[in-house]
Amino acid sequence: MLSTSQQRVILVTGANKGIGYEVVKKLANELPLNNNLILLGCRDLKRGEDALIRLGSPPNVHLLHLDVSLRESITHATNKIKCEYGGQLDIIINNAAIGELELTVDIARTMFTTNYYGIKTLNEHLFPFIRENGRVINVASISGSILLSEASKDLQEKYLSSTLTTEQLDCLVEDFISAIEINSFEALGYNPKSSYLIYSVTKAAVIALTRIEARQWSGSKNVLVLSVCPGFCATDLNRNAPGARPAELGADSILHVVNAPQNELKNGCFYRDGQQLPQVYMIDDKN
Repeated sequence: MLSTSQQRVILVTGANKGIGYEVVKKLANELPLNNNLILLGCRDLKRGEDALIRLGSPPNVHLLHLDVSLRESITHATNKIKCEYGGQLDIIINNAAIGELELTVDIARTMFTTNYYGIKTLNEHLFPFIRENGRVINVASISGSILLSEASKDLQEKYLSSTLTTEQLDCLVEDFISAIEINSFEALGYNPKSSYLIYSVTKAAVIALTRIEARQWSGSKNVLVLSVCPGFCATDLNRNAPGARPAELGADSILHVVNAPQNELKNGCFYRDGQQLPQVYMIDDKN
């Protein structure tokens, strides 16, 4: 078992490419060198090994086989952290996500399994490992906030409720997935013309989940639970969309909430590029 008492132990999921890879790269090179021990979470070990080679095989980056869409993989990774790293973590960065444009129940189920339920389950397993003054960072997207701005007031209130529970949030998620089959989005209060509809709902759910987790775990070990938008970055998720900003800038947005002093951050809140964002982001707020 490795001694981690002098290092920050940081898990980054979905870290073999894109924004997650850039986060690991920047963390590995932070001064003083080797102050961070980074667990590069990846669902494909071969791709993780390739990423490690591209990084130059730094001694402070270790591979962790982790597919957040599979409960057994989460359980296995949890046991590995317990056995090999003393069950100690300082920061979890829930970066793994998938995106598809097709509007089907199967696609929605697959996306929510990774983008929402995967984060929820992983955090439940790993929160006991978080040390004093640790952080849980859930990577979301402003698309979730814009989606809510286009939704009915009633639906907004459900997502914004200060007493919202994970069980109630799960119901909102399952109701949305069921609505795909019968095309009843408007009856629930969603705007069917919202961009990237399924993806945006997964991210609205992550932002709401962050607030619930912050409330549930407030006062426990002085841990902050935050959501963050990396911005619209050119990655495989959007087929390296032209005009998107580089993944390095997305990593910087995430690392701000990793490294900012605790008194500059508000537990449960949503950030992008160091600025706090509202949970319902009106289009006019863009300017």
